Amino acid sequence: MSRSRSSQASSVTTHNINNVLDGGAIKNSFDFASGIADEAFDSVDNAVDVSRDVANNALDKNTDLARLALDANANVIGEALDNFATQNNRSLDALAGLQGTQATNNFKLLEGIQKTIRNDNSGGATEVLENQKYLYLVLAALLIVFLFLINRGK
Repeated sequence: MSRSRSSQASSVTTHNINNVLDGGAIKNSFDFASGIADEAFDSVDNAVDVSRDVANNALDKNTDLARLALDANANVIGEALDNFATQNNRSLDALAGLQGTQATNNFKLLEGIQKTIRNDNSGGATEVLENQKYLYLVLAALLIVFLFLINRGK
């Protein structure tokens, strides 16, 4: 019995192998494996497409953000330069005013020095003559007014 079981088992195994080979099970197995491989490659292609789209979108958004940042920086720099130019102009105006005041003060100082030198050289006669000049002008104005009043009264 054991012999018949062994030969029976051997016969069944051979028959099953023949059925597998003859029935196209190997071809079906390869077709199935090919189908799985195709699906895997399709999945990889889809993943690559999605990754590419995500990367392109990220690059586009990054480019947009970089442009916005550069525009903002340009605006800030422009405002800073405008403020700097305004402050610079104000500083130059203030400096020009100071120079004008200094020039006026220098002129008055030189005038005073000249007057002092003239008075020292003339022994004070220049100042007396200058004061007499104003005195004569005032007396002449008074004489004109007096003559006008006299003529008016006639």
